[in-house]
Amino acid sequence: MREAVAEILSFLTQHFGEDFKSYSSSLAEKRIVERAGQLRMAHVADYLRFLRADQAEPGFLARMLRIRFSCFFRDPLQFELLGSIIIPTMLTSSPRGLFRAWCAACASGEEACSLAIIIDEAKQMLESQTRVQIFATDIAEDALEEARAGRYLSGSLAGVTLQRINNNFTCKKTSYQINDKIRNMITYSCHDLLDTHTYAPPESLFGGFDLISCRNFLMYLDPEAYSRVLDNLFRALNPEGVLLLGKAESVPERYAPYLERIVDFGNLYRKRSVPRR
Repeated sequence: MREAVAEILSFLTQHFGEDFKSYSSSLAEKRIVERAGQLRMAHVADYLRFLRADQAEPGFLARMLRIRFSCFFRDPLQFELLGSIIIPTMLTSSPRGLFRAWCAACASGEEACSLAIIIDEAKQMLESQTRVQIFATDIAEDALEEARAGRYLSGSLAGVTLQRINNNFTCKKTSYQINDKIRNMITYSCHDLLDTHTYAPPESLFGGFDLISCRNFLMYLDPEAYSRVLDNLFRALNPEGVLLLGKAESVPERYAPYLERIVDFGNLYRKRSVPRR
């Protein structure tokens, strides 16, 4: 089965020009077996033949393999730390009057909007005039189109307080539209985190971020790709900038002199301006 899975990932990589071979083999195998089961195929080799013959199937499988899950204020404790302590301090100490953030693998935009909301709340509390730029990127254009539309079903707002809904959304019958004030803080663009030719979204003029959120993407990569993407995130982060990772993700030991965990709980790290010896 492993050989057939590897062939499928190589086929998708060649077909789309996107690196599917760096995905965790266990994740890929699970998704491929699931899709083969949906088509009532007992063997992955049978599915490989179907994949090569059917014009629409590569796109369907690619969508299953890409990590598209997102929600508002996922892991509330991390957002509470960011909104009440970390971001206000960063806005106050910003020497340029500009705060730049990158939400990587943003899917349909829920996390990017969550960041924009807590940054806006911090600005209002401080009466800050600091300009804010949030770059939100994903590899999937259809997900980005949903993000740019900024319209979400009521069920997706389960983790949002009533006050935040009233302040930042407009009800549209069965859905909620994110307000222009929040949406205008965010620039959505296509960016492949696995692209070996760049380390940050070109729209951002290549890095220089005060905050980078890349949650629950690294965990789906093989070790080599995990290390490569983390290197790029580190490179794009300003000194004293903050990196936010998912609960199941960790920073390799070799980064210990350069990234310090801000608190004992929550996967929040600060880039040291002077590496620890």
